[in-house]
Amino acid sequence: MNGLDHVGLYVKDIARSVVFYGETLGFQVTSTMELGEAKIAFLDIGGALLEFIERPEGPGAPPDGRWNHTAYGVDDYDAMESKLEGLGLELRKVTLDDGKRIAFFKDPDGHDVEIMEKSQ
Repeated sequence: MNGLDHVGLYVKDIARSVVFYGETLGFQVTSTMELGEAKIAFLDIGGALLEFIERPEGPGAPPDGRWNHTAYGVDDYDAMESKLEGLGLELRKVTLDDGKRIAFFKDPDGHDVEIMEKSQ
């Protein structure tokens, strides 16, 4: 089954955001990681995840108040990747430290969409 996995938000202070969402909505951190200079935390929001991404200020830093992306877990990653490439979409492919593959592309309105290989 394909389905929503997470929604990613850029934040200025990841610790502050974790505390705020924990205290106000009861969301708990399920995992954290660093990817390059980015700090990332995933929070359980009941059936999906909320991802916070903190990046350093300067070139390449996200604009204020901008959501980043929606992400969808896919059962057959290879087939989905092939389908998207067959549609002429440009994919930015990443392999995470645990070997899981993800890919980003733009929807018709320019929103970032991520597909991610489900853990087996």
